[in-house]
Amino acid sequence: MGDSTGKGKFPSTMRDRNQVIAALFVVGMCAGIIMSERTYISYNREDILRGTALVNKPQQQPAQLRLNQAVAPAAPSQASYIKDAQMIQLEAYLQKVAPTREALVGVSNVNPLREGMLDTFLHGVKQAGVTNYVIVALDHDTETDLKARDINVFYMPIGISKSQADTGANHAVSALKFGIINKFLLLGWAVLLSDIDVCVLQDPFKFLYRDHDLEGMSDGFDKPTAYGHIEGYEDKSMGWARFAQKESHFNLNSGLFYLKPNPRTVELMQRLEARLSREKYWDQAAYNEEISFLSHDNYKSPQVTVRVMSIYQFMNSKVLFKDVRHRPYGTTDMPVMVHINYHPDKHDRMKAVFKYYLDKDQEVLRPFPGGSEPGT
Repeated sequence: MGDSTGKGKFPSTMRDRNQVIAALFVVGMCAGIIMSERTYISYNREDILRGTALVNKPQQQPAQLRLNQAVAPAAPSQASYIKDAQMIQLEAYLQKVAPTREALVGVSNVNPLREGMLDTFLHGVKQAGVTNYVIVALDHDTETDLKARDINVFYMPIGISKSQADTGANHAVSALKFGIINKFLLLGWAVLLSDIDVCVLQDPFKFLYRDHDLEGMSDGFDKPTAYGHIEGYEDKSMGWARFAQKESHFNLNSGLFYLKPNPRTVELMQRLEARLSREKYWDQAAYNEEISFLSHDNYKSPQVTVRVMSIYQFMNSKVLFKDVRHRPYGTTDMPVMVHINYHPDKHDRMKAVFKYYLDKDQEVLRPFPGGSEPGT
């Protein structure tokens, strides 16, 4: 017999209402979890792809990133190599002079020593407080001189290949550096490679990001030429479809760059060493081709990740002599390193750069032309 008063419906109604509320609660929780996961993935996508994402990882600004990573030792390259006597000696020496597993490396024969340029370079290294540096000496004269003055030096005699014999002394020596750097990387040391025509004004290790395989100085002289921009291209023969676009930037300079030790950077150095031992080719052109050319068909690039160094911190000499020196004195920050790569009177300009920034001589740069010829 039915309950005409409706009292029997109350429990059923309450149960239905509770079930609806419970269902809505579950749906809300699921939606919240999904949204949280999507938010986490969007903020940590690159770390997830690299396998380095952390739960509740704090977001870091570049300065924090540099500070935190500066004290972290470099990871081993995990590449196999023959541990011969030279490698054993180099590893022991690096443990002594660069225990943080990062080293500023310069390569020199006796020519920069006799010209005084090597001493000018070392003056910058020492006044900047850099102690984890190594000069790789290619001959006994350089090694003997530097050892007598208690300068960090490692003797590594390497002959110039026949393919580089007629390229000029500077280019021939420059082509050797990739094989030298490879030895450091194989041992697990990160390398900040610097040519000798570089003024070290501040400790460069305080200004590295260490978030890419390679950080390199650009030959570009402003943001578009250094960091990249999109250029238009027109082929009128295509009619309506005559317009296309391409990405463009100036090359990286092969005389100032930082490499982390890993299989990709080891492969890059090995490719360059092998290529320049058999080809008569400019080392900087080969360096940029191996870094930048895209994988295609049967060709696979070394796939190194690249960060361009700030053009106002790791400065080329065109930026300084065509731009920065003409600004009011004191309105720009002191660069970290200045590479005299655009000008042939390298040593004179190096000495002037030190006087300009360290001795506060505001007039010392004025006599130099912007380019290599008077009036430029």
